Amino acid sequence: MSRREEIIDAALRLARAEGVGALSVRAVANAAGIGPTTLRHYFPSQAELYQAVAGAVVGGSLDDLAIADDTREPVQRLYDCLLQFLPPAEHQEAVLGGWFELYRLALGPEPLPAVHGLLESGHHSSTRVLRRWLGTLADQGHVVPDEVGTHATRALALIDGLHLNLLLGPERVDLEGAKDALRWFAERVVA
Repeated sequence: MSRREEIIDAALRLARAEGVGALSVRAVANAAGIGPTTLRHYFPSQAELYQAVAGAVVGGSLDDLAIADDTREPVQRLYDCLLQFLPPAEHQEAVLGGWFELYRLALGPEPLPAVHGLLESGHHSSTRVLRRWLGTLADQGHVVPDEVGTHATRALALIDGLHLNLLLGPERVDLEGAKDALRWFAERVVA
């Protein structure tokens, strides 16, 4: 494991133990057993540290699955990939509660810049993954190439809305309803 990976791993452990609000440069450096100057060598800005941590979280939880396998139906491939954004039923409340808490900490009455930076980085990482999936389908002729960015934005808005409805209005949208919405989206995007 490289030093950079060790720092990211220390940041992830710190976030799990003390919450994402604890992700300051000094705290991450301490958790990694290095000085802040050494951390700055690998991550010159706090934003770059957050981007790396968010990228590790998103990259560690979202797989490309078989998006490139053109022997499979493209709608199903995209749908299978999008399903990864939904929490597993057995952990739904905890996962969505944590997701909502991040937004509360980032945008609440006393916002924490660290959490805001982490959310922003997570959003960018998720968008990159969605663009990659849609770009793969566009390269195969299943999605209009000029619409990849627009579809990625729409997908993330749909996913965020589904998360909020699953958390606050389970009587309106349950997990099966959320899956139906993602299938509907995949069917509209794939040509």
